[in-house]
Amino acid sequence: MRNSRLIYRGRIISLRIDEVEMEDGRRHAYEIVEHPGAVCVIAQPTPDEIILIQQYRRAVGRHLWEVPAGKLEPGEDPVDCAVRELREETGYRCERMRELWTFYTSPGFCDERLHLCVAEGLTPGAAAPEEYEAIRVEAMRVADAWAMVERDEIPDAKTQIALAWVRLERGKTTSCDD
Repeated sequence: MRNSRLIYRGRIISLRIDEVEMEDGRRHAYEIVEHPGAVCVIAQPTPDEIILIQQYRRAVGRHLWEVPAGKLEPGEDPVDCAVRELREETGYRCERMRELWTFYTSPGFCDERLHLCVAEGLTPGAAAPEEYEAIRVEAMRVADAWAMVERDEIPDAKTQIALAWVRLERGKTTSCDD
């Protein structure tokens, strides 16, 4: 048995309390953050670079380096959202966008599901961030970005996952000179 109560509905998230009866008859209240889902984009102008953005994140009180990302609109296809977010946040256009997989950000209390996408065939352009966003865009060497992860300078999970995928994919290719 489950009894849900909406506590708060905001622009980005909602909070509900679920009263659940356990198998042994005990009752427990779960606080659940509802989120519409989001996308994050791996964009590489060259095989050795990745596009990262830096912006201030109020929740953690600091600037963070991240892969481009953004919230899904109701009914929006994740690939379409990824194309839109890449263009808005970085100015880059892509010939193809493909979804790799999805993951939950923090399933212990939140239902946010991220769609990890890869942009291919990049063309630079002018960014058009939202009015409340102050974004710095940089094509960073993958090795430098990963070193920042190891020094705990990139603590953003979606960016760590994206960089790990890039490093894994690079390891799959071999040179003809080997």
